[in-house]
Formats: sequence, C-alpha cells, structure tokens
Amino acid sequence: MKLIMSWLVGLWGWFDARLPVQRAWDTHMAKYYAPKNFNFWYFFGVLSLLVLVNQFVTGIWLTMSYEPSSERAFASVEYIMRDVDFGWILRYMHSTGASAFFLVVYLHMFRGLLYGSYKAPRELVWLFGMAIFLALMAEGFLGYVLPWGQMSYWGAQVIISLFGAIPYIGEAIVEWVRGDYLISGITLNRFFALHVVAVPIVLLGLVVLHLLALHEVGSNNPDGVEIKKNKDENGIPLDGIPFHPYYTVHDLVPVVVFLFVFCFIIFFMPEMGGYFIEFANFEHANSLKTPEHIAPVWYFTPYYSMLRAVPDKFMGFLVMAAAVAILFVLPWLDRSPVKSIRYKGSISRVAVVLFAVAFVILGVLGVKAPTPERTALAQICTVLYFLYFLAMPVWTSLEKTLPEPERVTMDGGMGFWRAMGVLFIIIALIVIPLKAVGSEASHDCGTIACDAFEPDSSDKASLQRGANTFVNYCMGCHSAKYSRWERVADDLGIPHGMALENLIFTDQKIGGLMEISMSERSGKAWFGAPPPDLTLVTRARSGKWVYTYLRNFYADSSRPIGINNKVFKDVGMPHALLDLQGLPSCAPGPVLATNGGIKVDPLTSEPILDAPCGNYELLTEGTLSPDEFDDAVYDLVNFLSYLANPVLKESRHTGVYVLLFLAFLLVWVSLLNREYWKDIH
Repeated sequence: MKLIMSWLVGLWGWFDARLPVQRAWDTHMAKYYAPKNFNFWYFFGVLSLLVLVNQFVTGIWLTMSYEPSSERAFASVEYIMRDVDFGWILRYMHSTGASAFFLVVYLHMFRGLLYGSYKAPRELVWLFGMAIFLALMAEGFLGYVLPWGQMSYWGAQVIISLFGAIPYIGEAIVEWVRGDYLISGITLNRFFALHVVAVPIVLLGLVVLHLLALHEVGSNNPDGVEIKKNKDENGIPLDGIPFHPYYTVHDLVPVVVFLFVFCFIIFFMPEMGGYFIEFANFEHANSLKTPEHIAPVWYFTPYYSMLRAVPDKFMGFLVMAAAVAILFVLPWLDRSPVKSIRYKGSISRVAVVLFAVAFVILGVLGVKAPTPERTALAQICTVLYFLYFLAMPVWTSLEKTLPEPERVTMDGGMGFWRAMGVLFIIIALIVIPLKAVGSEASHDCGTIACDAFEPDSSDKASLQRGANTFVNYCMGCHSAKYSRWERVADDLGIPHGMALENLIFTDQKIGGLMEISMSERSGKAWFGAPPPDLTLVTRARSGKWVYTYLRNFYADSSRPIGINNKVFKDVGMPHALLDLQGLPSCAPGPVLATNGGIKVDPLTSEPILDAPCGNYELLTEGTLSPDEFDDAVYDLVNFLSYLANPVLKESRHTGVYVLLFLAFLLVWVSLLNREYWKDIH
C-alpha cells in the first residue's frame, strides 16, 4: 500500500510540475477568499454554472439523434421523445434548462443591481457578464428554432425580419441571416451549426474570462465593503473565508433545492403551461399557416414588448437593441459613493423596485396578444425601464447615503419579514396593472367553453377501446405517424398477435410507424389540405379541446359537406363519428353547460336565452345512445392523449422517486453545511 501511495504521489508531482493544477485550484478555490456574508442573492452565480453544464451535456446527447433539415427536424425531435432511450428526459432537461438558465441569469443580474457589483473595481466583470448575456440570447434564439415547430418557424420569421427595418442594408442582412430568400432548411442548418458549435465556444470563453476577472478583483458582498482592506498578519482578509470547502459545501443546499424544483418541472409540468415549450411547437412548421398570436419564448418577451410598444418598426428595433446595450454602460451611470442598496438613499430603493416591476410586466405583456390598453401599459413600462438608467447619474449624485461600515455585517440586511413586505409590494404593483388591462372574452374552445375532460393513461381498458375507435374511424384520414405499433401494443397490454389481427393495417408491420392510409394528394383533393396528425393536435390544443370538438358537429346546409362545428367554425372535416352519434342539428335556445347549468355571457353574466345553436336535436339516430357516444369519445380522446404524450405516466412515476431522493439528500447536505459553518461568525 505504501508503495502504491508513493507511486501516486510521485505521479501527481510529475503531472503538476508540467501542468500547475494545484496552483490553479488554490488560486480559484482553496485559497480564494470570499466574503463570509453572502446571502440568498449570491446563489444564482453557482446555479448559472450548474445549468450551463446541464445545457452542454444534454445538448451533446440530443445532437446524436437530431437531424437539422426542414424535412426531418420535427420528426427527429418526436423520435427523441418517443423512441430514444431516456430521450424524453434529455429533451425536457434541455428545454427546461433553457428557461432555468435565463431565470437564474436574470436574478444574478438583479443582484448586481442591488449591491453595485458593476462598480469599480468590477467594471470588467460586469462587461464580461453582459457579453455572456448577449451570447446567451443568441444561443437561446438559435436553439428555439431547431424543433421546427409552428412557433419556432414564425418566431424566427418575426425576429429575423426586424433587421429588414434597417435603412438601405436591412434586406441584405435578412437574406444573409436566412441564407435564402425565405426561412428554409438552409436557415435551420446554419442555425444548428451556430447553436451547437460557434456560440457555445464563445459562451464558454466568456464564462472563463468572467470568472478570471472576478477572482482577480475579488467578490463583492451585500455591504459593498472591500474585504481586501482588512487583512491579518498573514495577508488573509479578516472578513473572508476560503471558497473551498466553505462555499462549495454551502452551495450544495441551494443546488439541491434548485434541482428539486427543476426536476419537479421536468417530470410533472415540462411545458409549464406553454411558457417553457409553447403548445404551438407541437405542430410541424407550416409557412402557409400563421398562428393566431406570434410571440417568442418568455425570456425574450420583455424586449419583444418594447418592440411592439413603438409604432414605427425601425424605432422599435432601436429601442429593443438599446434596452440591452444600455446595460453595458451601467458602471459609468451610477455616481453614488456607496455600492450596496443597503446604504443608498430612498430614491435608489424606489427606482430599483419600479425597474423590476416594469421589467416583469413587460415580460407578461409580451406573451399576450396586443390590445390598445396593453400597448399603453407596455409604453409606460418601457419609459420606466430606460428612465432607471438615464436618470441614474442625477439621483445617485444628489441623494443622501448612509456610511458604509468598515467591516462586513452578518445581520442579514432588512431581515426576512421586511423582505417579504417588499416582495408583496412588488407583486401587487405587477398584478394590479396587468389585471386592469387583461380582460379577455374569448373561450378556450372557439365560441364555447371546453367540456370537462381528464385523461387517464392508467385505464388500459379505456385506451384499448379508444385505439379500436381510432383505427376504425380516424386512421382512414389521420395518421399517428410518430408512434410505433409495437410500443402502443406493449403500453396498452395488447399481445402482438392480437394487435396485428385487430389494429394494424395489412401492409404495415408491428415495428413500423402508425402511418396515414390517405395520401397527401388525396387529402388535399378531398379536404383542401392534408388531414393533420391527431396526436399532434391533441398535444397542441389539449385533450379537452379535441373532446369538445368531436362532440359538437352539427348539420349546416350552407357548408359544402353539410357539416359545421361549434368549436372549429367552418371546418372542412366531415363528421367521422356520424355512424355512432347520428346527425345533430341546431335548435335555438339556451346553451347547456356540461354540468346541466345555463350558459351565461362572460361579459354581462346574463343567461344566453336565444343562441342560434344552443341545443341539439338528432336528425338521424346513431348506433350509440348519447351517453354511450360520450363514453366512446372519451375513450378515443383518452387514447389520443396517450399517443400525444406516451411518456406521461413513466415521467410522473420516475419523478416521484427522483424528488424523494432529492428531499433525502437535502437533509444531509443541510446538516453538512451546518457543521462546516457553525464556527463562522
């Protein structure tokens, strides 16, 4: 054993003499002294680094199965989600990681505003940080296009077209960015190269420079006190402690808490209600079909709101660009003699609160369809955003400040309850204006409210009945071409022989995709457009939308096929379930809700007593009673919901165990942290 240890020590000495790993470790970890009074706001730097690693690792694995072409990009993402082992986890980790990255970076930047981390001698640290933010925005936009869904395509169309507002050279720049006369596979291919190779190299280099600059001048702290001013006889800061092991252990607690929230989102709500993954992105990109409302993903929406708030396109582009550019000159705008918000005057405190409120409101407005009221609020918030920076030299020069302490303090600043009070005020200032301009009268299901529907992927009997209905009544036109017969049979507990005999078309194999039986040309000839993949429609619009849609066909002699639908007005699709339901016709009268109550006007709360299509009367009887038909539609949509997201059950099952492990781990890292920090005062 001694011989082995001696050999290992000698090997380490040989290696370290040629590559000074130990010196680098001491410089940046073991002998790097950080202030001992870091608080909650200082966790987000470490979390940013954690998410960066997540994005690199998951991105590498995703590129192994992704195909950057306009024909195969969308299908390859669905292949990753459905057929690649644990591909769905990798995709969700990457998509959730993108949103998490921007969230922690925004909070990290806000901490810089609070405690003056941009002031001398840390101007270069701030500039590198802003360069990282700029590269991150480019990386986020490029990656947003790669799934090649509807919102990816049209979001790219809107953002790229902004360059066309630049006089004289705008159109040339747009064509150069696209690589074509319109957004196409060439655009997608070059965006893939930039997203996977070019921008990550720049981003990684900037992160290294950011950390090197930080460790050269030392970390700031909530008091804004330079700890290097007070050293002991050995030259060690009196108010500093080695980053390792103290902060490496201390940061384990927020890391585990962050991972708990991160994993909860991944396993239980990866779309985050359409904010992390827009539902429109579950539809294949279609240059001939414009979404009702085009908006970028949430982390770009504050700047998108500024763009829309300005009537002129070119001026809006300049305002959006200036909103990012002005951050780079922040170190020279603040004239205050102190760094931290703790010792600045009341004007600075009110200003930073209003700035945060304006930024969040702009972000919320950016995901909503514009109205005159919302545009007016966005204009006010845009003015507040810029006023914060442009007026800063004035108020920071004039306001009275408190003297900074000689040494760092450990009292936690304003304390928990005052912090909660400020948070409550910020939330109120955000919610009240948004409520004032946020009224909407539209329904989730067209002209009516959606019927109640809750899928149950554990009910295999329902799924089997739904599969039978889908194959017999829907697959003549609609495909489920991203799903495989074998997996469906296994998940539904159907033996392969029985599936081949009762479900699978004679020209298809058990391991094949559930392809459409109607050709695209025939679909265009019959309906004017190829029938969509119903599983994608279910994922994009929700199961309750499809459930309500299938139950609300009615006879309409004004339509070419004699059928209309209350959810999708003037639909071109025939009533495929006519044999089961019969043919309903409209009867004027009150609109009945699913619970038997009278439908009311959403604006006046008055009953709708004379709707042109309030009730239904059956012109022809179907093979099923109304209750049996509702059960059959439920089973069908339950099966479609499973096909739309076949990993849902597995995701939630896995998520429970992951969260239990992280909760158990949190206990131990908390105890470890308390043991290390018990003597730090």
